[in-house]
Order: sequence, then C-alpha cells, then structure tokens
Amino acid sequence: MNVEALRTYIQNEILNDPDFVIEADQDLLLSEILNSLSVTMLLVHLEAVCNVRIPPEDVTLENFSTLESIAGYVQRLSESTG
Repeated sequence: MNVEALRTYIQNEILNDPDFVIEADQDLLLSEILNSLSVTMLLVHLEAVCNVRIPPEDVTLENFSTLESIAGYVQRLSESTG
C-alpha cells in the first residue's frame, strides 16, 4: 500500500471528500483527520487489501500518524510475513 493509495482511500471512504488535501507527512491524528473509528476502518481495509494481520500493539503513533508512516509500516509488515 503506497502513500497515494492510502490518501485516496482516506479521502473517498473515510472523509467522503476526494478534494480534501492530505500531505504525506501530515499528522492524521493531531489534525483530527482520523479518529478511533476511522483508524479501525483503515485497519480493516489494510488487512483486507494488503493481506496482512495488524496486531493491536502495533497500532501506535509511530506506525499510524502519517500517510508515510502507515505505508512504511504496512510495507515492513508485508515483507516480514511474505
């Protein structure tokens, strides 16, 4: 899952606003783009699309604060399980 695919999913499915601007390094939690419910929706999407299992202990600010951190985390997870 790359940054652009994440951006598109969040804009279209979570925010319902394809024109909403999300920078790759923007903090999605502090800026309130994502909340606990939308993070859960994102986790379900990532697990289904990327064929990975995301352990609850991995849902941290380090892994899920920006589009870049999410993409990097999913890539590392895919490589370690693939």
